[in-house]
Amino acid sequence: MTTPEVDRLIQRLADKDAQVRRSAAEALGKLGPAAADAVVPLGKALRDEDPHVVFDAAFALGRVGAASVPVLVDTLREGSTTLRRRSLEAIRMVGHRAVDAVPALAHALRDASTEIRCYAAEALRKIGRAAKDAIPELMLALKDDKVDVRRAAAEALGDMGVEAVGPLCKAMQDPDPNVRFDAVFALGKIGAAASGAIPVLMEAVQKDVSGVRYIAAEALGNMGAAAETAVPVLQKALKDNETEVRAAAAKALGRIGKGAVQALVATLADEDARVRRRAAMALGRIGPDAREAVPALIELLKDPALRIEAANALRDVGPSAAGAVPRLMDLLRKEGGDVSRAASDALGAMGKAAVEPLTKAIMGDATEVRLRALNALIQIGDGAGTAVHALAECLRDEDERIRFNAARALEKLGSQAAPAGAALTHALQDEDEDVRYWAAEALRRIGGQ
Repeated sequence: MTTPEVDRLIQRLADKDAQVRRSAAEALGKLGPAAADAVVPLGKALRDEDPHVVFDAAFALGRVGAASVPVLVDTLREGSTTLRRRSLEAIRMVGHRAVDAVPALAHALRDASTEIRCYAAEALRKIGRAAKDAIPELMLALKDDKVDVRRAAAEALGDMGVEAVGPLCKAMQDPDPNVRFDAVFALGKIGAAASGAIPVLMEAVQKDVSGVRYIAAEALGNMGAAAETAVPVLQKALKDNETEVRAAAAKALGRIGKGAVQALVATLADEDARVRRRAAMALGRIGPDAREAVPALIELLKDPALRIEAANALRDVGPSAAGAVPRLMDLLRKEGGDVSRAASDALGAMGKAAVEPLTKAIMGDATEVRLRALNALIQIGDGAGTAVHALAECLRDEDERIRFNAARALEKLGSQAAPAGAALTHALQDEDEDVRYWAAEALRRIGGQ
């Protein structure tokens, strides 16, 4: 049932003053789906003599949503290109809820106006997989004589799912590199389900223009382990003349997995810092299976521009990167900010191998270093049992942050924290509420003292 407010705004849509009509359309748009009863009057406003009213009416219909679709579809039969364009813009706003418009949009892909064909493809893209019945028409649009239409069709197919893989592979033969770029990008959006495109993507990485080579490497990476057959091609791309291509290849190899470790290790010596960064990040993504990269990552810790990425990669490799502990401890002590933080996180992932140097650090270094070391011990958790006496001593520190983190670390130890029982009991009287809380939690885990 129409509300009084909607009724009033509908009446204002027929006002003699264009500014009043425009304000009414704008207000109805702000109401969104609540203005569904105004769809027909807004449809009439699409034919208003004032272009500003037309714009606001189209926007309002888009905001109303699915209830607007029948009126908008009817408008697509009109002769005015501007009117059809505004209707397509509104359908695009409705998005996936405009599925009932798919047949009309597919038909619009054959419109005499290039602009309308492009807008129709864009509207289909917004509808997504629910518009897959339009794939045959989008395939025809890939042969359009206008580059913009072919590009719009390729982009739309990228949101249609696996059914679009074949047409997109054909689009990769387009003479225009922009169309090929959009086709490859669309295949990358589909991801592993587009594994049938791997051969043509491999060819693109090797032979196409730099922009397409770059995006083809990205697309292969999006397919993950399914693209393992592409590893040799991506390894070769690590020596591409273009920095962007080398960086994309490194990133892709990290997503594909352990078969790429040796190639990525070699790339850590690339002349471009961005490529080295991508290689380090890729090795971190591979994780424990990248253990053979540890010596090279330790060496990379010397690079001021890449210390954080190297430390993060060592963290993700985990305990098998224990050989990095001395160098990471140096960074913990000598560096500040994000570098020190990254070193702390990496040490926390090393397990028992890092406990002894971290224990020494919490007893004798500067406050910020001690805090970072305590953070690492907290991450190690119950593997840091040999630090219990040092942690108990920290509970008496004058800095409440030290006491707080020491209590947290002792809580992680569980029953191993029993030798710190007296210190924890004393900490129940601490002036800091958080210290008292974690001391109580630690005692509870020890056994309820």
